[in-house]
Amino acid sequence: MSRGAVVWLTGLPRAGKSTLAQAVRARLAARGVAAVMLDSDDLRAALSPPPGYDPQARDDFYTTLGRVAGLIARQGHVVLVPATAHRRRYRDAARELAPVFVEVHVATPLAACLERDHAGLYTSRARTAVPGAGVEYETPRAPEVTASGGEDVAAVERIVAFVEPATKERDP
Repeated sequence: MSRGAVVWLTGLPRAGKSTLAQAVRARLAARGVAAVMLDSDDLRAALSPPPGYDPQARDDFYTTLGRVAGLIARQGHVVLVPATAHRRRYRDAARELAPVFVEVHVATPLAACLERDHAGLYTSRARTAVPGAGVEYETPRAPEVTASGGEDVAAVERIVAFVEPATKERDP
């Protein structure tokens, strides 16, 4: 059975995390490797009641997301997690639960994120609760991969290179 892996794509809101995760998923599929995507926006919408954005709700949400990702990875799957997770401790806790963990920093400047913000996330009343605007975003100290936005093809290949060994069958 393969070991599985968690690929956590972190960065500011609208940095291109989901776009990059979809590109990684497509590249893995082309190599015959299926991947599960746990997009934080989609997961928030699926949960009932939807998690909030106050500090405790964020702590709970990212703890749950890390646990679910680790659980799926330990069953031998590749799990792509495009999620801001603005505190290092969220990502560090998820790393502890995964058989293989690849932290990807989608390093898009705030100005570019603002340009992509067609939904008005950064300009809404909730701006004070947005990582990178009203809430501090803690950049990774030593990510396995740094991507220049969601269209970084070289980053996709580097991510796949980290993940592929975890997808190989190992002796029981």
